Amino acid sequence: MPLSKITAASITDNTITNTQLSTSVITPIAIGGVEQEYEDGGTNYRSHSFLTPGPHRFSTSTTLTIDFLLVAGGGGSAAAEGYQGSTGGAGAGGLVEATSQTLAPGNYTIVVGAGGAKSTNVASPASNGGNSTFNGFTATGGAGGGDYEGGQRNGGSGAGGSEDGEPGGTSTQDTYSGTTNVTGYGNAGGAGGPYPSGGSGSGGGAGGAGQGANNTNRAGGAGRANKFRSGSNVTYATGGRAATGDNVLGTAGSPNTGDGAGGVSTSSGNQTGGEDGGSGIVVIRYAL
Repeated sequence: MPLSKITAASITDNTITNTQLSTSVITPIAIGGVEQEYEDGGTNYRSHSFLTPGPHRFSTSTTLTIDFLLVAGGGGSAAAEGYQGSTGGAGAGGLVEATSQTLAPGNYTIVVGAGGAKSTNVASPASNGGNSTFNGFTATGGAGGGDYEGGQRNGGSGAGGSEDGEPGGTSTQDTYSGTTNVTGYGNAGGAGGPYPSGGSGSGGGAGGAGQGANNTNRAGGAGRANKFRSGSNVTYATGGRAATGDNVLGTAGSPNTGDGAGGVSTSSGNQTGGEDGGSGIVVIRYAL
């Protein structure tokens, strides 16, 4: 917003005389996304959060030292196979966390990954989540759950195995081990149980692997907490829970979490529908 600044003036009867006016413009450090300012550990930060799937732009007019978080979309879950069966919990979206990164002035494209779509019939697997990207780094979409004999389903975190004894999926998330202060997180899903009634495995999460089937609705792999957005920890990228028994509905991943969708189970042919995975998020923050 333009600000008028009086550098020399005398004011008489509401008249400004002998006046020189200069105009200055306050230029923001950076623009893009949803901005928020907060204090954390004695440091004041501004964060830029990108929440909706698809491409966005982040622009900075000056060199910044940033921290950033990338979370990909979580996988969707598959419908239960016909009259009887259990499908695995979906894998969470991969997560990339970085601190103290130098960002040159310029415009940067950001992509937020969508959650993976649920399967549309009992013979099809669910879809993987979408990738989230920024400045050459990628959080890889979580694996969608497989249907009966769906095979190994790999992604940012792997999906849990379905009945009949399918293996848990592996993580394809780059760990960025060769890059200073940047780490990628993803884990494998748990193995499925025998058909019938053995149950499925749960999906892997950013903080831990999924669990193998044991005839219970087992929790998904642990997520990972991060506080770059607001200064308060939020847990992202939790794996989808495993399913067993009758009429166990799929559970959707929440928006902007990258959570995998929960698996599905039936022994009577009812309530066989899966759910969509949670969409991802990208957060950039810097000290003020």
